[in-house]
Amino acid sequence: MIRVAMVEDEEEIAHFHSLFLKKVEGFTLVAQARTFEEGLQQVKEQKPDLLLLDVYIGDRNGLDILKQVRLEERNVDVILITSANDAYTVQTGYRFGVIDYLVKPFTFVRFKEALDRYRFMKQETEQPSFAQQEIDNFLQRNETNQVVEKVHMPKGITEVTATRILEALDDTKWQTAAELEERTTISHVSLRKYLRYFLEQGFIEKDLVYLTHGRPYNRYRMLEAGKVFRLKS
Repeated sequence: MIRVAMVEDEEEIAHFHSLFLKKVEGFTLVAQARTFEEGLQQVKEQKPDLLLLDVYIGDRNGLDILKQVRLEERNVDVILITSANDAYTVQTGYRFGVIDYLVKPFTFVRFKEALDRYRFMKQETEQPSFAQQEIDNFLQRNETNQVVEKVHMPKGITEVTATRILEALDDTKWQTAAELEERTTISHVSLRKYLRYFLEQGFIEKDLVYLTHGRPYNRYRMLEAGKVFRLKS
């Protein structure tokens, strides 16, 4: 199992990320920190393979944790998971060797992609020595992976309307499109478009209900990825 530590000062966000992590095979959360000092201590004590690191940790900067673990030559890889997407933060993360950079809000699909790539990279680098071509291939892939990526809205989808619909959804109660239309006052055609987008992104799930008489109908319910998007929008 790949041992993971997480430094995230927002309890609800940390909870969502830990749920994401549980859904990816081969990873286990061994440490979780809410403060800068606790984060450094957990890295020293638990010796994780991978650190999921936020940048904004109270009034401290998570990049200083990244710099410190590099200064101490600790054998831990880092994925930055943060709402910080300014040039300084991105460039500093790159210079200090982060293997991926996820900008909140992001989907579970993107999160899993980052961890799957890390697993593959870790497996590739566990051999005792490398030929030049192997090094070239590995570095080229690593360069490609270090991309800032957030949820980009397709044409016709806006963050404001998406958030409005997600706020009407629930993770404990199924709702039909008609019920959502009534709660949001958004037209049937527009609502259907957003529901399709949410399904593609893994924000909601759909259930087809069959009746004794009449046509079956779809109902919808919020998933964890939808909560994360709604919380950070």
